Amino acid sequence: MYEQPKTRPVVRRHGSVPTSPRVSGLRGQLAGHLAALLDVTRELNERTGGLEDAAASLTARLAELGTHLPPRAAVAYPSDLDALHAQAFDLAGRVLVVAASQQDTRTAILACRRMDFHTAARETATA
Repeated sequence: MYEQPKTRPVVRRHGSVPTSPRVSGLRGQLAGHLAALLDVTRELNERTGGLEDAAASLTARLAELGTHLPPRAAVAYPSDLDALHAQAFDLAGRVLVVAASQQDTRTAILACRRMDFHTAARETATA
């Protein structure tokens, strides 16, 4: 019979805290999705106002993850607010998936709140 080789996962040490490449990759993915959500939130805030607290929460969470605040992306966002809310909802969903896989409850709760907000905004726009 063929026997699987017994290997250990690669663990790299940064300082005194061991981290695996997968964990740092997921953390980077989470930070990227959070940064994209922050960018869309900033765009919505410029158009509609009232999202300063949401942007501050996302900025604070990025800082807690040790990520530098990225500059605004040079992206042409859709002019339709419904489409912009849909894009923000999708990004928040991605944040939720990655946060759940890392068992990051605080970020998952933040993502759920953003999803709820964008769902409500889209429902009031169509009503």
